[in-house]
Amino acid sequence: MTIVAPWVLEENNHTPYCSVQEVLNSPTAASVDFTNLIPDASMNAQYAAVDDLIVKASAMADNYCLDALGTLCATTNTENGRYRPNRMGQFVVQPYYWPILELQAFSCGYGPGQGMTAVTLNENNVSIERHQFIVTSQNGLGPSVQFGNLNTGLGGWNGMQEQFCQWTYVNGFANTFSTAAMSAGDTSIEVTNATGIYPGSALTIWDGAKDENIYVADSYDGTSLTLPLTAPIKYSHTVNTNVSALPSTVKQAVIHFVVAMVKERGSGALVINELGEPLGASSRQVTQDWDMSAGYDLLDTFKQIWGRA
Repeated sequence: MTIVAPWVLEENNHTPYCSVQEVLNSPTAASVDFTNLIPDASMNAQYAAVDDLIVKASAMADNYCLDALGTLCATTNTENGRYRPNRMGQFVVQPYYWPILELQAFSCGYGPGQGMTAVTLNENNVSIERHQFIVTSQNGLGPSVQFGNLNTGLGGWNGMQEQFCQWTYVNGFANTFSTAAMSAGDTSIEVTNATGIYPGSALTIWDGAKDENIYVADSYDGTSLTLPLTAPIKYSHTVNTNVSALPSTVKQAVIHFVVAMVKERGSGALVINELGEPLGASSRQVTQDWDMSAGYDLLDTFKQIWGRA
């Protein structure tokens, strides 16, 4: 019999962090020629090449922050491990990825597979923090010891007894793209993926000078790819515009990586005095290594370290 690891069937939401237009219109990329990435090819081919570079640069950002398997995009993950409830009958779990957005399922037991029992989750027995979640024994799962009117079973879970645990949770930053053009005044938008989006979620439509913040209406059902908004959008946007909760720092890092992959050499600049004539060439060299370093520096605060409690 073949035993398959729980993470094999995880959602693969490695959505790119920028659109082609975001890169082409960025001041960081202004000094780079994107019109001849593929010699003698059409502009459509050049844009396709930029899109491919964005995918690779986004993967570089993910690998730096979360090693080989993780992504900063919102995903639904299933993980497992062996844990001991503490003396208060609590499982304190620090999963691989953060921020934790939702806990969908949690099971525990003295053996894997059929030896595990699913816990019915509700607001009274689950506490979600950014880097960890806590499941309490309020539901009375597991053995307890009774002496008259005194219960010594720690609310149903024996303290410090190692158990097999498995959980499914949503984590990361919502990151998706529009599937239809948007017009100023629209009260809903259509997107490719709704993972990590909830009623009340704050998102940004990233469209250069037409960037705007939006909020998902409380009427949203949590699964539809049509997002109702609390207020009409202010600008028109084309199809395939990025809509995300991602910090702009990550986007800037990805643009630096794209520029670094395109550059073949550094560039100098002329220093102009107040009368306008050049005094000489500056020593500043914005090389490929500089862009790579700038990108990694921006991502330092997103590096994630996981552990168990």
